[in-house]
Amino acid sequence: MAVTDWGQRFRAYLVERPEGISDQEHRAHVVARAAFPGALLSHVVFLIIFWQVEAWPLVWFNVASIAIFTAAVWFICLRNRFAAWPFVLANLIEIPGHGLLATLWFGLEPAFNFFIVNSVVVVMILPFFSRITRVCLSLGYLVMLTASGVYVLTFGAVDPQGPSFNILFFAANTAMLSSVMALCMGLYEWAACMAERDLVASRSRTEASNRTLENVSSQLAKYISPQLYSAIVSGQQQVKVDSKRKKLTVFFSDIVGFTETTDQLESEELTALLNEYLTEMSLIAQAHGANFDKFIGDAIVLYFGDPETQGVKEDAAQCVRMAIAMQQHMQDLRQRWLDLGLERPFEMRIGINTGYCTVGNFGSIDRMDYTIIGGEVNLAARLEAHADTGGILLSHETWSLVNDWAMAEEVAALDLKGISRPVRAYRLVGIYDDLAARGRIIHHSDPALTLTIDPERLTEQDRRKAITVLQSALDDLTAE
Repeated sequence: MAVTDWGQRFRAYLVERPEGISDQEHRAHVVARAAFPGALLSHVVFLIIFWQVEAWPLVWFNVASIAIFTAAVWFICLRNRFAAWPFVLANLIEIPGHGLLATLWFGLEPAFNFFIVNSVVVVMILPFFSRITRVCLSLGYLVMLTASGVYVLTFGAVDPQGPSFNILFFAANTAMLSSVMALCMGLYEWAACMAERDLVASRSRTEASNRTLENVSSQLAKYISPQLYSAIVSGQQQVKVDSKRKKLTVFFSDIVGFTETTDQLESEELTALLNEYLTEMSLIAQAHGANFDKFIGDAIVLYFGDPETQGVKEDAAQCVRMAIAMQQHMQDLRQRWLDLGLERPFEMRIGINTGYCTVGNFGSIDRMDYTIIGGEVNLAARLEAHADTGGILLSHETWSLVNDWAMAEEVAALDLKGISRPVRAYRLVGIYDDLAARGRIIHHSDPALTLTIDPERLTEQDRRKAITVLQSALDDLTAE
């Protein structure tokens, strides 16, 4: 058979890959298939050498070594299987033990190569073990190496040989060193790559876990208000059954004639229309910092003042500005829906009230809802029910907090269900500056002068009275 054929067969033998092993394991496997048969043959040679010099402990140790390498060759080379135990058994037990006995028996000089090999082997093998195991193995090897060297330096070798043996022993160890080093380097590369792979896998698992957590968090954030979500994540809000009293501005809205409108639409059309309406209104609410309480069908319940507040006056102002923005945007939505063929587009009415409410987690320890309750909440709901179509109805307290910049008309006192006293309420007209810019009213405001005239509401008698009052004021200012 040609030399090239033997070379191809040997190459095929080396690169034959067991099933189910990684690239790193395969590299170590290739090195082992080349090195273990040589190691087995070398120990047969050492057995003969030690037999000749009658170094019986080393003879019997080599018998055990031959058994170890025979098992490794059978498993790695003949069966073409892969496992860590042949590497550990051959390199961590057999070679260091062999070096210890050779040092004690023949002395430091002939065993010098063993010191080199042992050091390399221990370093290569240690990455396979846990931290505490690596410490114990290193200490054990250090004690063994130190003890054998101290013993030889103190008492001498058990059976030192002459120069001829030392040369032979040195030559045999040198011949073995190349294969052992190759095996150790392959093993070290495997250990390093395995560690890197584990690190990458760990990072991947961590990143996947973080992505899952972020995904779950983002999904959960859709079920609670952004402010409440932030408070829970930051630890400011504890998830437990608890409540407190705070002065809030409460917002209620619903769609006028929603039931009648639904009778004209298919369920798919109604779902799409309602979701669009709720989405658009939610975007406006988020832009103004509203805290979402709940959706009740077509109704929206919001509040300002918890868990974050800018002060009662500013909370009320933000709520009213939000309500105005919603009603203005509803005009755009109504036109869009008309263009799509909807005969009776949605129209919204809004009620707003400011007062002390109970806010917090209500429910059981396993299932709770962060919400608001109390008479002031009910009042906001009642005001919404009495608001004009497309209008905004304010309670007296809310009006008192925004009347310096928002114009409202008082309506007849309301007798509301569940409320024993007549309720003063105000129909929001708009913002003074906006109304003045459109010529709807005459308005001027600064620290020394506030003037508001609504020409549309003036009767002839009111007009004459206004002229008299203004003329009198003018005369007083002129006289000064």
